[in-house]
Amino acid sequence: MTTVLRKPGRPRDPALESRRKAEILDAAASVFAAHGFAGTQVQTIADKLGVGNGTVYRYFPTKEELFLAAVVRGLAELTQAIEPIMEAGLEPVETVRRIVTEYLRFFHRRPEMAELFIQERAAFPKHHRPLYFATKDEDGKECKRMDLFRRLVEAKAVRPMPAERFFSVIGDLLYGTILTNLLTGRPVKPDVQTDDVLDVIFHGVLTDGERRKGKR
Repeated sequence: MTTVLRKPGRPRDPALESRRKAEILDAAASVFAAHGFAGTQVQTIADKLGVGNGTVYRYFPTKEELFLAAVVRGLAELTQAIEPIMEAGLEPVETVRRIVTEYLRFFHRRPEMAELFIQERAAFPKHHRPLYFATKDEDGKECKRMDLFRRLVEAKAVRPMPAERFFSVIGDLLYGTILTNLLTGRPVKPDVQTDDVLDVIFHGVLTDGERRKGKR
């Protein structure tokens, strides 16, 4: 009896798979942003890429996994854009200024990611994650932002308070800013918005006289 040897399949190409996955996530982010999670069909994403929907499902078995992967990738891109600022050894106040500026610039460049983060909060509330300004990582360990806050306090640039409160307020203000930018379509200059946001955060709205009244 003759044994027929089967030819091996095409060897896996990790670089090709990585590129294909990135292409799928790029297309998915665009389609989800345009049509919403509920209104998006995987076939629409496949059509945008010019492939069969089986190709998409090979990388992401469900629409939910595809959507959440696009969100996670967007958050990773945001973090990668900001982290070099944390490593630059700048004065702490200047570090905050540049972080806020880059944050707003990111969503100015990538408005579809603002749309996806908004959809995630609505469709997957249990998966909601802070947009960069958390003080602990997913393992519960302190992250670099805690060290930044300690340096702000040590430099007497900000008064002592819980770091979580400081970054939560900044994060909420910026989230509201990118949400309003997206929904109103107003012309945006991230650097100008940075000045406005940080002026209110660092200097407040009350005059020195009014603040002194509040201490009496």
